[in-house]
Amino acid sequence: MKAYVVEQYGKDAALTERDVTLNQTGNYDLKIKVEGTSLNPLDTKMFFGHVAAAPSTGILQGDVTGKIIEIGESVTSFSVGDHVIAFGGGLGNRSGALAEEMLVPEQMAVLRPENLDIAAAGCLPVISLTAMEVLKERAAVQSGMRLYVAGGTGGVGHLVGQLAKHYGCDVTASASNDEKATWLEQHGIRPHRYRDESAEQLLARLGHDGFDVIVDTVGGDHLQESFILAKERGKIISIATRTTQDLTPMHSKALTLEAVFVALPLLKGKKEEMVRQQQHLAEVAQLVADGVIDLVIEEQVPRQLDALNAAYQTFDQRSHFGKISIVTDFS
Repeated sequence: MKAYVVEQYGKDAALTERDVTLNQTGNYDLKIKVEGTSLNPLDTKMFFGHVAAAPSTGILQGDVTGKIIEIGESVTSFSVGDHVIAFGGGLGNRSGALAEEMLVPEQMAVLRPENLDIAAAGCLPVISLTAMEVLKERAAVQSGMRLYVAGGTGGVGHLVGQLAKHYGCDVTASASNDEKATWLEQHGIRPHRYRDESAEQLLARLGHDGFDVIVDTVGGDHLQESFILAKERGKIISIATRTTQDLTPMHSKALTLEAVFVALPLLKGKKEEMVRQQQHLAEVAQLVADGVIDLVIEEQVPRQLDALNAAYQTFDQRSHFGKISIVTDFS
């Protein structure tokens, strides 16, 4: 089959087109004809050698949607011909979706709702699993909780804010421009124009002592702002911790800092956690299909070599409003 492969990860990494052979379908595997996928920060970090979890096959991208063309002999939940969504590979010893076909574990796949299109389905897995781990497992989200999202219109951030609002939270999120601030307001989320208003000024305007939970999707020096925004004994949950920071302000308020790495269950084969992720993905997919949650697709990149290489090279050089979708068939 045709695939786009990284032969060497690092600063000079590039995708090349190759004919490859997929591994034999395992007992609990689904073989999927890839119809859609998307690009995530995890992919670009592995591409450039910043995360030591890259697939040994060189085939990236764990997000996938497509049609099942073969099932392992022990699979009981799916049948050939089913259309599914999954976060199923693109790391460790599992190939990803930059290929015509992909193997995914049964425990990581869900049926694609009939009214969910391919582009949206291919964008959902990683951001859905991340958002739900943040809210359901780490924050133990409850109605009335005050929550702040740093990077409120990014891939994960725009999902976290809407889901938190859906679960009854009072949500504030950062916005870098008028377009993003307007989008947040339209979705019932209070925008924080952080370039014009400091963390201290925001708290003074809101008239409270801080947020119960800060969800940091940006990382870097934004963590220092999180220390200010969190209330005493509050919690900061970050998906971007590749940074060096002074934790003194965190200590002075007795804050909790947690890191989320959504790929850990798949990478380590933690089946109970994989099943929990499966449940999370099914819930979010249905909410998006029903129009309760709005998935923003910033750009659709054709699944062509030059376009994909350009997307990988430029992804980390700009902020994002939603997701980058890849749906075009191999040609």
